[in-house]
Amino acid sequence: MKFTDIIYKKEDGIAWLTINRPEVYNAIRGRTTDEMAVALKDAGNDASVRVVVISGSGPNAFCSGRDQGEDRNSPEYSGSSESSFMDLVKHIPKPVIAMVDGYAIGSGNILAYTCDFTVASTRSIFGQTGPRVGSPASGAGVGYLAHVIGQKRAREIWMLTQQYSGQQALDMGLANSVVPHEQLRDEVIRYCNLIKNNSPVILQLQKITFNESAEYLEEMPSPTELYAPRYSETDEAEERRLAFIERRPINPDKNLPITPTKRQASLLE
Repeated sequence: MKFTDIIYKKEDGIAWLTINRPEVYNAIRGRTTDEMAVALKDAGNDASVRVVVISGSGPNAFCSGRDQGEDRNSPEYSGSSESSFMDLVKHIPKPVIAMVDGYAIGSGNILAYTCDFTVASTRSIFGQTGPRVGSPASGAGVGYLAHVIGQKRAREIWMLTQQYSGQQALDMGLANSVVPHEQLRDEVIRYCNLIKNNSPVILQLQKITFNESAEYLEEMPSPTELYAPRYSETDEAEERRLAFIERRPINPDKNLPITPTKRQASLLE
C-alpha cells in the first residue's frame, strides 16, 4: 500500500508511525486507519523492531479524533481493513508508545491511552467529545480507560467531555511522562532505549498479562451495537456533527428520547 495519510519508517529497532494530516489536526479517516493497520502489522512481524512509536505531524496535534467532515455512513469514514488498528496497538507483541504533542482528543485520546506508554509534551491537551458531537462510543474502548485511571476519572473524562492539560493527564495517570515539547523526542527515545535493553519475550508476556485483565470487555458486544445500532443515521447524530463543524449550539429538540433497557426498566418500576 502506498501511504498518503501516514509516514512510516524504521530505524535502530524503532518503528516510527506518524499520522500525517496536519491540515485537520491529524484527524483520522478510514484511509488513515487502514494505513495504520498495515504499518502496525509490519512492525509486529519485523523481528528487528523492538518498539513502536505513534505520533502526529505538525506542532498542533497528536490526533484530534475522527474527521467529522467525513460522511459517517460512507466507507471512507469507517475504512475497509478487516484489522482494527486499535486492536493491533493493544495486542501486537511489541510495546507501543504514544508520543503526544498537542491535541489528543476523541479517538486520538483513546489511541493514546490504549498504547502501552504515553509520553506527552507540556502543550498537550487530552479529552473526549463523543456525547457532545454525537459519536456513539461505547464498549471495550470506553471501558478500558477505567482500567488505566480508575472508574471515577474515566467517567469524568467520557461523560463530561472536558479537556485536560499534559500535567493534569500525568497527575491522573493518563500519561507516563510530560516534558517541554523541545525535549519530547529525546524523552521518547529514552523510553525506547530502556525497552530495547529488556527481554523482548518477557515484555511480550507482560503485555499479554496486563491485557488479560480487561480482555473480557473485547468479547462483549458494545451497548451501541445492542441498543442503538443505527444511532449514526439519526437526526440527533447529524445535528450534533453539524453543530460541531459549524461551531454553534446544538438544537436539543433533536435529542433522542432515552429508552430504558429491560434491566433498567425493571429497576424503575
